[in-house]
Amino acid sequence: MTDIATKPDSIIAVERWNTFWGARDLEGMKTVAADDFIQWHATVRKDLTKDEEFDMLVEALKVMHITFKDIRLTPMSNATVLQQCLGDITIDGAGTRNDVPFAMVFHTRGQQITKCEEYMDGMSLPPIEFTPKD
Repeated sequence: MTDIATKPDSIIAVERWNTFWGARDLEGMKTVAADDFIQWHATVRKDLTKDEEFDMLVEALKVMHITFKDIRLTPMSNATVLQQCLGDITIDGAGTRNDVPFAMVFHTRGQQITKCEEYMDGMSLPPIEFTPKD
């Protein structure tokens, strides 16, 4: 009998997250984010709670259009997934940047994401004014 390889829950969680992101479906993303979800952004250098992250995304998506492409997922230890990709980003009135390199480290529990650490060069983005302030 041949073993049938199955995707780990961590990969399923990240793939679902990416599918909802691609559809700009924040409600769908919330179903993948655990109640104790934390988002860390390189641009603001602070942890955002689930509520803070999704409140920020509501505002961001009013002016920002981002498409991730060339997505590579690498499962790591402890239910963690490394995502490497490129982003095409347009911010209304501020311009467009293509092929911005991103890396995300997703921490998961079951098929939910508990933390996303997002790394990218903020200087490669058009100017952004919607990020939360301290």
